[in-house]
Amino acid sequence: MTNCAFTIVAKNYIGLGHILGQSLLRQQKDIDFFIFVVDEFQSIPKTLPPNIVFVKNIAGYSHSEWVDMAFKYDLTEFCTAVKPACFQHIFSLGYEKAIYFDPDIYIFSSIDEILSKLQKYSIVLTPQIAAIHVNYEGEHPEWAMNVNGIFNLGFCGMRKSQTSEQILQWWRIRLKDNCFVDRSTGNFTDQKWMDWIPGFFANDELFVFHHIGMNMAPWNFFERELFLKDNQIWVRPRNKQATIKTSPLVFLHFAGYDYNQLKQGKIVRKRIENLSEYEDLALATTRYKDAFLKNAHLFDAYLPLQYSYATYDNAKRIDSFHRRLYHGLILAGEEIKAPFSTVHKSFYDSLLKKKMIQAENLDQLTQRNISNIDKKREQIAILFKMLYWVLGYKRYSLFVKSLYNYCRPEMHTFLVKKKNINKPED
Repeated sequence: MTNCAFTIVAKNYIGLGHILGQSLLRQQKDIDFFIFVVDEFQSIPKTLPPNIVFVKNIAGYSHSEWVDMAFKYDLTEFCTAVKPACFQHIFSLGYEKAIYFDPDIYIFSSIDEILSKLQKYSIVLTPQIAAIHVNYEGEHPEWAMNVNGIFNLGFCGMRKSQTSEQILQWWRIRLKDNCFVDRSTGNFTDQKWMDWIPGFFANDELFVFHHIGMNMAPWNFFERELFLKDNQIWVRPRNKQATIKTSPLVFLHFAGYDYNQLKQGKIVRKRIENLSEYEDLALATTRYKDAFLKNAHLFDAYLPLQYSYATYDNAKRIDSFHRRLYHGLILAGEEIKAPFSTVHKSFYDSLLKKKMIQAENLDQLTQRNISNIDKKREQIAILFKMLYWVLGYKRYSLFVKSLYNYCRPEMHTFLVKKKNINKPED
């Protein structure tokens, strides 16, 4: 077998990866499928599927590199940071073509066209949206597309070649330290880095699909409409004036859907819920829901398992702010060999003394679920007005400019150090 596809999950989403794999193998017989798992089991279950690969065992990171990445990155960041290593491992096994799919993708028809392009091209990608919209009507703002990257890395295909080896080596090095979701630095996990690829290689190495049946997702629902043709789901432009070519639905990216609700037979989004759920999407979401209902037992078997790197060794939750403070200290030259440790004089101990260990899960708080958000914004505005009258126009304007330097937790290491050795950038 020369063709391989894979996904990357924490162990609680092994069932989700299995549903993806079922959908792929139902449409494509000439391909192997692996589920790469980024965390660990205390004891390996006897029922573990045979296509599971533990990233820690095959990625080639040193112990210190693995601990550093596991601590400073949240779950999403860590899963995406190891993606180049997973590609490299697949190629080391002798496969000639490798395709990555996010675990929340479902395959609806043959991927022969992808495999065909990988006969010629070293890397194939899909853009977030597939056509020019002079009068943009998407609910997902264009500035967010710019921040997140032009290509969506829920999908990426590569052929084993000198070019792909160069890409993977370059990508891997950058993701080891720069795979954060951080708008202030222009980072968005592994995805934003792919914006560089068109500048690196000629058209004979990179192919960009403008096939609207590939990587259909909530942020491009506004431009794509589903319909039935010969009992198969097809995609056409939602705006009838668009010049996008009608195509079969190959795979849909169910980003942001509530999987617990899906296995109860309900179609609900828990993230990016400001995007429209168009009626025609039921053609695809119903099939995805049915797959969850059929595999609910497998999904439930792993869902309760906790992510291995979610807590300190005393089971206290690691906030994303803790992770980024740690990263800031490392950048400042500090040596923290055991960041998960809670012994005396540990990183945890310094946070505890500063009352930064709290029971409330701050990472779950967003602008969408904070109560009375509009009132709180008004109160903040009042504080800024007071500050303006204290500082005056000149100092206030300089203060506002300086806020950019302090929007990153890395710049607040002075909170856990006696001396601020990590001064803001100019």
